[in-house]
Amino acid sequence: MSSKSTLQCPSPTVEFQPVTTPSWTPRPEDCADVQEPAGPKRRQRLLCEFRVAEFGCTLLMYIAAKVFSLVPVNDRPIPRIQIRLNSTATIWARDPAIDEVMKTEQVPMWSLITFGLGIPIVVNFLLNFVLPKFRDIRAIPYDVRDFLLSLAQAVTLATLLTKFAKHATGRFRPSFYDMCGWDYDAVWDGVTNLCTNPDGEKEGRKSFPSGHASFAWATMLVLTLYLLGRSRLNCSRRSESFARGGTKTLKLFLCFVPCLAASWVAITRSIDNWHHYGDIVTGSMVGAVSACLAYSYNYGSIFCWQYAGLPCEAIHDKLKEESQDIELQRGGDAPEAHEKLHAISRTSHCGQNARMSNSQRV
Repeated sequence: MSSKSTLQCPSPTVEFQPVTTPSWTPRPEDCADVQEPAGPKRRQRLLCEFRVAEFGCTLLMYIAAKVFSLVPVNDRPIPRIQIRLNSTATIWARDPAIDEVMKTEQVPMWSLITFGLGIPIVVNFLLNFVLPKFRDIRAIPYDVRDFLLSLAQAVTLATLLTKFAKHATGRFRPSFYDMCGWDYDAVWDGVTNLCTNPDGEKEGRKSFPSGHASFAWATMLVLTLYLLGRSRLNCSRRSESFARGGTKTLKLFLCFVPCLAASWVAITRSIDNWHHYGDIVTGSMVGAVSACLAYSYNYGSIFCWQYAGLPCEAIHDKLKEESQDIELQRGGDAPEAHEKLHAISRTSHCGQNARMSNSQRV
């Protein structure tokens, strides 16, 4: 192959291919005038770049979660307490566990959605577009896109599990009698349904798990993990000075402020007599697990200082650049280059995917 062969610039849509017997490599300025052809390939690249398919699947799953709202709630028999007056007379009383007074919600649903989604998005935009103008903050590629996707996936997972469990269990809220408009003047025989408000009765059967708790923890824990990743608190030099160690500890507590807000939202559900403690704990666990899964799907581990806060695609790009450098520089010392290449792949938080892509290049 001649060193003056026809110029071939790498296409942006094609993944890195191993260099076989190169005599020279095109420089970036050589490709400056090469225009990407319009058509299906360019549209496909844009769809992949903005992860349209993943956003679309997330939207479909959220719609599926909302469909559970149309499914009839499990119609459990209304709890009753039998009180025997004598050998022949018996009366029936209401269950005190669901006979609390219904209170006004401290955190209504519109407020939960507005602040639960608005605060993380505002923080992400501040870190990416506002603060870099005033401070030296590292710019992270794909960050806005992947953060929004993580937030959407966490909310969708939590909503899907919560809606399914609510309608499948049909557990009574602590203020069920008050919510369903119970006829307190009638003498109850323990069988007749004395509810006068059908909508209130349906809502009163959706206690388990807490939707407020799951939503709050899904959004706020994603924000907490994101802040922990951006802060990279587990650096090796965090205790080299008194001021540095104190600053890192302060940042650690500040990163957990969103979790404090989520805990407060969950606690209000018990104060307002809308949920039992078991509902709140389960809802919080559903939201927390959803947040961890969504964040781990899109970002590097917060325990790895090198890749903390980086989206998976940015990590793969970084590994690809390092592996390309090794491929081009290895020359006659191939075993050493192979060792370095595998060392790079082992440091990736994405583990198996990075190792598979690197082994294909070698």
